[in-house]
Amino acid sequence: MDNNVIKRIREFNRYYTVWLDVMNKGYLGTDLSWPEARILFDIYICPGISATDLCQHLNMDKSYISRILSKFEKCEFLIRETLPGSKGLKKIWLTETGKKEAERIDQNGDKQIIDKLRTLDEETCAKLCEAMVFIENTLRGDIGKE
Repeated sequence: MDNNVIKRIREFNRYYTVWLDVMNKGYLGTDLSWPEARILFDIYICPGISATDLCQHLNMDKSYISRILSKFEKCEFLIRETLPGSKGLKKIWLTETGKKEAERIDQNGDKQIIDKLRTLDEETCAKLCEAMVFIENTLRGDIGKE
């Protein structure tokens, strides 16, 4: 791999995380960090997900997710329900408080992007989205597959 490619990708990653404001506590106007907000939002969009599936989906360390889930239980954002006959498998559900916080994250995420892209015209936004699709498809390995 060409060192210039590696440097350019890392440079973009550093720029993009700063652009998204993910490095500060209080992500998207909440009291949550970026990983916490993402975990809460993923439970919101995947009700009843297990902690194991959450770890796999987000590619995050089990103990880190476990600590965050415990914190969310104390904040009354979620409940864990053991499935009968499942040898301890627990499904995770958001409480009404957790749902409201996830909805706030979702709305504030939309507002953040609207605010940041406000100065761009429709054609530029369309090109940006095409580039994002290309990046995602390339990283997933979907390019050239029919």
